[in-house]
Amino acid sequence: MKTTTPLLFLLIGTLTACGGGGGGNSNNIQGSASTPPSSSAQSTSSAAISSAQSSVISLSSYSSSTAEAATLKVVGYTPSWSTSAAEIQYSKLTHINYAFVLPNADGSLQSVPEPQLLQTIVSNAHANGVKVVVSVGGWNDGDDSAFVAFAKTEEGRNRFTQEVVELVNSYQLDGIDIDWEYPNPGSEAENFRLLMAQLADAMHSDNKLLTAAVIASGNTGNGVVAEVFNYVDFLNLMAYDKNNGDHSPYSYAETSIAYWSARGLPKHKLVLGVPYYARPSWSAYKTKVEQNSANACRDTDGTDYWNGIPTIRQKAQLARHYGGIMTWELSEDTQSTDSLLTAMTEALWDQPASFVCN
Repeated sequence: MKTTTPLLFLLIGTLTACGGGGGGNSNNIQGSASTPPSSSAQSTSSAAISSAQSSVISLSSYSSSTAEAATLKVVGYTPSWSTSAAEIQYSKLTHINYAFVLPNADGSLQSVPEPQLLQTIVSNAHANGVKVVVSVGGWNDGDDSAFVAFAKTEEGRNRFTQEVVELVNSYQLDGIDIDWEYPNPGSEAENFRLLMAQLADAMHSDNKLLTAAVIASGNTGNGVVAEVFNYVDFLNLMAYDKNNGDHSPYSYAETSIAYWSARGLPKHKLVLGVPYYARPSWSAYKTKVEQNSANACRDTDGTDYWNGIPTIRQKAQLARHYGGIMTWELSEDTQSTDSLLTAMTEALWDQPASFVCN
C-alpha cells in the first residue's frame, strides 16, 4: 500500500458529507449490473440531456479550490466473493461499499457474506480514515422482487429499516447503500421514496450515511423521484453497461450526468460511476492488461471494450465538477503502476500522472 500524500490526507480528513454497482451475490457475477438492463431502461431522455448540457463544464475551464476539492468522494465497491482486504488501496479511497447483502420479501436481511472479511475491511478502512457502508441488493440476476414486496407495506419498510440499523451497528459501519435495480416509475417509485425517507431518518439521526446506486439514464430512472435527492447523501451513477459493445465511453458519462442534473440532483450529490471490466467478455481490467500491456492505454482491442487509463483520467477530471467518482469494482484493478484507481485519484485530485501512456 502506498503512503497517502499529505494533500490527499488533508482532503480526506476534511470531508464533510460522505456516503453502486449492480452485480449479484454469487461468484459467477463479474460486473455491476452484470446482466444488462432492458433497452428501454437504458434509453436516453434527449430532452433532459439537452436541457442539462450546460452543466457539463469544459474541462479546460475548470479551476478547483481547496474547499471544493475537499468534498469529492472516491467510492470503491468491493464484492465479498472476490476481494482481498490486504489488496485494497485504502489511501486512495474515501468510501468502500461492501457488496452485497440481499433482502427478503418480508423486509428482513439475509446473512452478511464473508462476515470476517467485512470486519477486516472496516478495521483497515477506519485506520486509514475511510468510511465503509454495506450495499443492499445488487443486480441479483434481475430479481428485485424482494424489494418490490416489502417496500409496498409499512410493516415491510419498518422491518427492513430496523434490520439495517442493526447491521450498521453490529459492524460499526458508516451507513448503508441501497442498490435496488430498479424501482419502476409509478407505485414502486412511491414505495422507494417512502423507504428512503424512513432510512434517511434512521441513518441521519445517528450521523450515518444513506446512498443509493442508480441507472445511468432513461425512463427507468424516473423510478427515483426527485424527493429522494433530499434523503440521500449522494447517488452513485452506474454509467456503464450501455450495451454489449462500447459499454462505457466518455460520452455515456456525459449523458448520465446530464440526465440526473436535468432531474435536479445537486452537483455535490452526483458521483460518476466507472467500470473496471470489459464487455462483452466481462474480463477484469487486470486480465486485459495481463493479456497485453498495451491494453492499459486503450479502450478496445477491436472485439472487447473497457476503460483504459486515458479515459479513466478524463472521466475523473469530469467528476471533479460534481461529487466525485465511483468504481465497480476494486478487485478487477491491477496492483501495479498501471492501476486504474491510481490514475483515477491522481486526476481527481489534480496530481501529476505517475503512469504516462505513450
